Amino acid sequence: MDTGPAASNEPLRAVTAVDTPDDEPSGVEVTDRDTAGPLAGQARHRPRPRKVVDLAVPAALAATVVAALVALRAVLDRPLWYDEIWRPHFLAEPAATFWSELAHANTPSALGWAALTRLVGEVAGWHAWALRLPELVALVALPAVAYAFVRRFTGPAAAGLAAASLGLSGVVVDLGTQLKPYAVEALAALAVVWLWGAARRPTVARTTAGAVSLFAVPAAFLIIPLAAGDVVAAGRGWRPRARAALTAAPALAICGLHTALFIGHQSSQRASRFWDTQFLAGRGPLDAVGFVAGELVRILGGAPTGVDRYDPNLVHPATDATFAAAWLLAPAAALAFAFGVVALHRFDKIGQPMRDPGDARRLTHPDGGRAGSPASQAMAPAHAWGAGRQLLVAVLGALLIALAASVGRYWPFGANRTNTFLVPLLVAVVAVGADRMARLLGAPPAAAGDGTGAGRPPGGRWRATALAWRAVPAGRVVLAGALVVLAAAPVASASALWPLWRERHEIRPVALMVDATTLARGLYQPGDVVVVGGRLARSGWLYATGVSDDGPYLPPPAAAAPPAGPRLPEDSTLFLTAVGEGEARAALAARTGPAPERLLLFVLVYDRGGADAELADLRAAGWCPTETFEFPGTGTLRVLGGCAGGPSAAPSAGG
Repeated sequence: MDTGPAASNEPLRAVTAVDTPDDEPSGVEVTDRDTAGPLAGQARHRPRPRKVVDLAVPAALAATVVAALVALRAVLDRPLWYDEIWRPHFLAEPAATFWSELAHANTPSALGWAALTRLVGEVAGWHAWALRLPELVALVALPAVAYAFVRRFTGPAAAGLAAASLGLSGVVVDLGTQLKPYAVEALAALAVVWLWGAARRPTVARTTAGAVSLFAVPAAFLIIPLAAGDVVAAGRGWRPRARAALTAAPALAICGLHTALFIGHQSSQRASRFWDTQFLAGRGPLDAVGFVAGELVRILGGAPTGVDRYDPNLVHPATDATFAAAWLLAPAAALAFAFGVVALHRFDKIGQPMRDPGDARRLTHPDGGRAGSPASQAMAPAHAWGAGRQLLVAVLGALLIALAASVGRYWPFGANRTNTFLVPLLVAVVAVGADRMARLLGAPPAAAGDGTGAGRPPGGRWRATALAWRAVPAGRVVLAGALVVLAAAPVASASALWPLWRERHEIRPVALMVDATTLARGLYQPGDVVVVGGRLARSGWLYATGVSDDGPYLPPPAAAAPPAGPRLPEDSTLFLTAVGEGEARAALAARTGPAPERLLLFVLVYDRGGADAELADLRAAGWCPTETFEFPGTGTLRVLGGCAGGPSAAPSAGG
């Protein structure tokens, strides 16, 4: 951490607050005219190994992710599955029906992400591999951007380990290889917080952050606390606070309108029971406390911190099912998080973070340039209250808002995939804390001063207390043990790549919808009626039969049908919300026009429990199955014709 006054051999006459340049270790710039001494010219031309490292590490991380994707290319070739195949149906809707259809979306999509995905589909075709391209690009960029983000606060080792834990996480890679917005949202979260801390042109930077929020559904969880922090940190009096509010107003308006109008229009998921275990709603006081405490342990015990530990359809690291998550990773991450909170709050200066609390430049001010000190206040640009504190407000504020939203069943709380946007920010705080713990553990005993306050390095009472605690053998053991566990976190994160590779050829649920619709198009004859049963079947069926440019994933059944014909007409398709309650018979009776010669009945795999009752009801109406085709993990397609009495036994339409 701080190395003391002896670290500065030559005073710097002027320090100015600017954006951090690539070759400077903190948010300060030393101009040529401000350097003194005969070696000033040589210093400008000497090699800068830090710059080389800061270019090489993110490049290596991105290349490693690309190599992992090449090894997992079979995963990229798999068909769209489950809610992957629901999303493009709503995104591909014509303008006339887009808004009304979007209200039935099972999972919400951000406007920017939806527009980008639709653009890719229109340009490259509605293929699974094409629609996943935005996520793949974000997945490759995520560790590089995370390294640069964390590097502003820490040394290269902590930033590299944090970025590796994030970028090489099997869970993050699993999510990033699907048509789901989580990798883009994680990247957008880093961009929002980074832009908010820009010292130059704060209104433009914050407005840009608001534009970036259009690519993330939960961006309001970050924008709201950051805007509130601007107002609170602006100082006393209504005028500075009004100026701060006006600076944040464009971003708040963009994000607020997007959340209220576009995302709020897609809230049908509230009626689902899928996230019940992740909602605070409906819990008593003791149950609520236990729920929050348990989820915090799960967040801290993830590898990386905060990653999904809920979804059974995702791969998970080897530590998740062991004592290591709750008894090793969680305590180590909690300790580092606490150190990170103190460091980010205490050691910020001039609206920019301190990468190295021992940086000599910090010692050019008598008070060390600490946040809130006279020197930092005098030099701070407008609306700059410290990038470190902004990171803390964004993380803690987002967690609190997510918890509050779970009360109204609007947002699940805890270590689940919807909160992937918070993972890089949580990892950043833990990395800062680990960096400070390592520096504290390695600091010489003299760094604590002489006990009288003379010679005490910048850092204040907290640092002196920490150094005193470190002097206790048990304290050193705890610090060292926590650092060992955190250093192994990237290995734990990457361990989930093995099950992803092992299962790369496995067919996931509802992944054969295109196969089913392709066969149905081949079987369909004019005059037939297609009946699709299942609460979650409609959007996937419509996309697969009306929009998708993909072909079947598996070879056709032994009793091969003719080649797929034209798209199935929607006016000949009936959708059942419940299977086994007689909806098919009622819907057929309500149709007008000639009676169908045959029925093509598809039942989604999740509704097969009611298939027998539905078939019995149709048999009573004169319809009997003649052919059956199974699509593993997706559903069953049956051809029904008239029973023994012939087609006349089937009721006439409208009768």
